Amino acid sequence: MKDKNKYTYIDLFAGAGGLTIGFGNKGFHLELANDIAEPALNTLKKNLIKTHPRTNENRVILGDIKELYEHLGNGCVTYDMQGHMVIETNKEVELRKKAPSVKDNEVIKNILSGITQIDVLAGGPPCQGFSMIGRSKKATLEERTNGFIDDPRNQLFKYYLKFAEKLSPKLVLIENVKGLASASEYRGLIEKSLGDTGEFGYDTSSLVLNAKDFGIAQSRERIFFIGIRKDLAKKYKINASDIFSEIIKTKKNPLKLKDVIFDLPQIKANPKPSNYKEESEVSFSKIKVCFGKNISDEPYKELIGKKGCNKYLSSINTYNGNLITPKYLFNHKSRYNNERDLFIYKNLVAGKYLNDPVNEKALSKVTYGIVIDENGNKKVKGFGDKYFKLNPESVSKTIIAHLETDGNSYVHPGEHPRSITPREAARIQSFPDWYFFTGSTRNQFKQIGNAVPPLLGGLFAEHFKNVLDLIWEDAR
Repeated sequence: MKDKNKYTYIDLFAGAGGLTIGFGNKGFHLELANDIAEPALNTLKKNLIKTHPRTNENRVILGDIKELYEHLGNGCVTYDMQGHMVIETNKEVELRKKAPSVKDNEVIKNILSGITQIDVLAGGPPCQGFSMIGRSKKATLEERTNGFIDDPRNQLFKYYLKFAEKLSPKLVLIENVKGLASASEYRGLIEKSLGDTGEFGYDTSSLVLNAKDFGIAQSRERIFFIGIRKDLAKKYKINASDIFSEIIKTKKNPLKLKDVIFDLPQIKANPKPSNYKEESEVSFSKIKVCFGKNISDEPYKELIGKKGCNKYLSSINTYNGNLITPKYLFNHKSRYNNERDLFIYKNLVAGKYLNDPVNEKALSKVTYGIVIDENGNKKVKGFGDKYFKLNPESVSKTIIAHLETDGNSYVHPGEHPRSITPREAARIQSFPDWYFFTGSTRNQFKQIGNAVPPLLGGLFAEHFKNVLDLIWEDAR
């Protein structure tokens, strides 16, 4: 009989590994991880020896999920195009061009053909397209669902469901942007399509959760879908909504940002543009000129010291019951900020938007997106957080992939105002300090912003494990 301590899962659209950390931290064995973004997957692979020492790195697969699915033995997935146009962003097209083909890869074929069943399927498949039939009030729910699934813009979601159909996992987890919650058509169609997947189908529920309610110093709303196989739901009298109810019971009081990032060295902004080479870095001991290092010279314990002895740091750095202290400090390196931006940063009032009267001095140097209102006052048009200093007494705003482009909306509120570093963003996302992000500083931000917070991933893993324990005990 299967060991209860070896529950298995697959992480599709895994990115840098937010869910992977969360599930690994609860003892789950990673059978397979896949993504099409190479830098993010390199990060997951780099840390695999720490998160999943029993998983061979050739099971972290860079490639198109469509080709990956074919190795499961069912051939290609077909589509009813229904007159749709295929809509892809330039970034998606470029990612597909860069990703190596796994179509004729015998090693990957052998890995996939060897996976016949898993306990959990997890991931965040993009769901981009409203089908025209889905908008028709006269269409039946089945017709709307089929239209949604067959919309080529949702092909990645379709492949995700095909993995569930083929492998019949006991539990399924889907994460996506909050916007799906307000689009009732989307939300209902995703639940319906998952509900009808596979031989048994899935009892399905969805809920918008905010990371700040679960011990994470960030206001981050995302929608989650849980599916439990209907035969198991019936036998053990457990519904997907019951799992959400148990998760809701674990809500905590929000953290303060200062308790999450202020123990890190208070470095300055990078003084030169494109100044990211290792040879240009300055030791943290020269704090007056230090703008950070990707890997510190000084030991982590010396840089963090007693300042880092708090409950939050212990929670993110503890893995499978063991507190892990890295030898060095990783990815704490600031980007270049010009003199104008530094002036704005310095004069911003933490937690206040640009158009607030208290930010008049900072607003005076803003040069784009400016309008004059009917009273002759200078205002910034559109988003009032074009420049925004994070409030140390509250949670952070949502860490997003756009940080790759600039950090003007994420100004550090410490003694040296600057845009936050990848390590500070990772702390806010609840990544462990021992987790090293590969790639450029810019891309590190993208990886971090796209990830599911590991602590939140671990929360789902914990409650999934409770369900699996119940099933395992009954099967003994």
